[in-house]
Amino acid sequence: MNTIISISRQFGSGGREIGKGLAAFYKIPFYDSAIITMAAEKSGMNKEVLENLDEKASSRFLYTIPSGLPSLGQIAPSSLYSMPLSDTLFLTEYEIIQKLAKEGPCVIVGRCSDYVLKDFPNHISLFIHANEDLRATRISKYEEISEKEALSRIQKYDKERRKYHDYYAANTWSNATFYDLTLNSGVLGIEGSISVATSFIDLFEKK
Repeated sequence: MNTIISISRQFGSGGREIGKGLAAFYKIPFYDSAIITMAAEKSGMNKEVLENLDEKASSRFLYTIPSGLPSLGQIAPSSLYSMPLSDTLFLTEYEIIQKLAKEGPCVIVGRCSDYVLKDFPNHISLFIHANEDLRATRISKYEEISEKEALSRIQKYDKERRKYHDYYAANTWSNATFYDLTLNSGVLGIEGSISVATSFIDLFEKK
C-alpha cells in the first residue's frame, strides 16, 4: 500500500467514518482533527482558537495560490503576524499535510487536502456526498436534535466548507471534475462506500 487518500465531504455524509474505515482496512494512519493539534503545536497558537477557525475562509488572503503558495519559513515575521489567523492556520496545515504525505500512505480528511496533495503521484482524492434529507436524519439521530435543526446545520456547514475550499484551493468544491472518485453514501451506505473505494484504490495501486 503506497496511496495517500484525501477526503472532502458534505456535512453529515459520513466522510469521516468512511475515512476511518479505509485507514483501518489498509492499516494506515488517519488524520482529521489531529491536524489541529499539530497546527497548534507547530504555530504556538491556542488550540481552541484554531478549532473555531478550522475549515473557515479568511476575509482576505495575502498570498495568491496561482502564483505559488509560500511556506511559513518564506514569510517575513512582520507579514506573518499581520495576516489573519485563519490564513496562518491554512499555511500551517498545508505544511503539515504535505509532511504527513511524505512520511507514507495515510488518510487525510478535509482542510483542502485534495488540493494540497494534487501534485503527489500516489494521491487519490475522494468526495463523499448524500441527499440532504438522508443526512438530516443521520445527524438528528447521532446528535439527538430535530431533523429541522439538523438540516439547518447541514446548510450552514456545507456553505462554510464550500467557501473555505474555493477560497484557498482555487478549486470547485463538490465538482466531480476535481476529484478522482465521488461516492453517494446515501445510496451505498458507509460500508458500501468503503467497499467501492477500496476496489478503486486497489486498481490504482496496480497501475
